[in-house]
Amino acid sequence: MEIRRERRIRRAVTRATAAAGVVAVGLALGTGSAAAGVDNANSLIDAAGDRVEVSQGDTVITPVPPLDSSPLSREFFHDGYAAVRIDGPGAAGATGTKLTFGYQLGYPIALTGATIQLNTPRLGFELEGTNALALGLAPPPVTVGVVAGNRAELLGDIIPQQNFTFDLQPGGITDVPIVDGKAFDGPAATIRVAGVHGSVSGAIGQVTLRPYARVEMASGDIVMTYGRPVPL
Repeated sequence: MEIRRERRIRRAVTRATAAAGVVAVGLALGTGSAAAGVDNANSLIDAAGDRVEVSQGDTVITPVPPLDSSPLSREFFHDGYAAVRIDGPGAAGATGTKLTFGYQLGYPIALTGATIQLNTPRLGFELEGTNALALGLAPPPVTVGVVAGNRAELLGDIIPQQNFTFDLQPGGITDVPIVDGKAFDGPAATIRVAGVHGSVSGAIGQVTLRPYARVEMASGDIVMTYGRPVPL
């Protein structure tokens, strides 16, 4: 009887230990997800005394084996966002600000006809800067705007699905914008991307991708921020 009792106790302890391990894993995963946020940022004070900040966040660039199996090809997927924030006396009345979001692609040598191709799903674009409550439609491409408090979220085809092809120079760095000079008014805007697919063909040697975000004010002031380079 004593031996059976000891075995039952051991089994109970083992089950409790396993359950505790599952809980610990769940907590670790939850903590990891909550840690997402700004990855890099840069700012300046413009001539009007406003602070202009551009940032990137939630950045995930995932290199994958190329479908064509060529040693001269690279493929990747990209999720993340680029954001602009203007703080100061003129922030609410800011107009004509432009946000660019893209990559610098570096490589030592490229063959004649080398290219990078991008396929972007519909991209999210959010604005902030109104104190009204409204729901409306903009001219084509159709855009639905939902405003709550002082935040306006523009949903739908504000930046529709697109396909780009850029020629690579024989060697060096090629600038590859996903969104080029998206204009907006107000103190803040965010471009969100998910599932952008990129493929590089004809590049020899190490290929490196560096995401960047650029904001240009109507005054001509420019701020840029660069993400971590990712080998492809």
